[in-house]
Amino acid sequence: MEVRPGTLSEVSVLLSEVFLDPETDVKLRLQAVLTALSGEGARPLKKRLQEMFAACVEPGLQAAEYVRLFLHGDRGPTVHPYESVQTGGRLMAPECLEDLRFILREADIRLRPELSIPPDHLGLELDLLAQLLARWEAQPKPGGEAGPRTDLLRRLLGSHLLPFAQAFVPKLAAASPHPYFSAAGTALQELLALCSSLAGLPTPEWAETPVLFAGP
Repeated sequence: MEVRPGTLSEVSVLLSEVFLDPETDVKLRLQAVLTALSGEGARPLKKRLQEMFAACVEPGLQAAEYVRLFLHGDRGPTVHPYESVQTGGRLMAPECLEDLRFILREADIRLRPELSIPPDHLGLELDLLAQLLARWEAQPKPGGEAGPRTDLLRRLLGSHLLPFAQAFVPKLAAASPHPYFSAAGTALQELLALCSSLAGLPTPEWAETPVLFAGP
């Protein structure tokens, strides 16, 4: 096995914070994750995280760029970090939110209720992904047999995060982001490519190289 589900969970938590918190400082966690990532299959993701690390800036500048990109675009359209907007063209689309809430109920997971934002925010979907991956790491199925965690992981990826990222990342790139957020967008793509391989889904077309991953 080249990349552990637990390591992918750590990357997902890190990216969740990047897209949720304008001033989050992930430099130390980036160092830890880069140390943990190894193997040819992890190379594209590691490259993007290294680009993020190299582009880290002080929190004030990072927060200003976050606001420009995701809250109040001043050099073009706002890149809304909500699945409903990116894939359905409107905020809080019921069909999207209802399916996410189904996954949350089935997994018995609560996503940071103190934030009071819809569950289709990219940061919250990545938080959910992180928790599902952490459970996979803790309780792998013998012989790779599919179980509820696999079904929920596939559903979250195939019905939500993959189409979300396919719409979101090109718009982020078109907004002339700071290299830190540009690298975060491409790191998101490579993370989802690895998670897709883990879950037995087709490798997304954006993946830099074929993903080699033998599940737990």
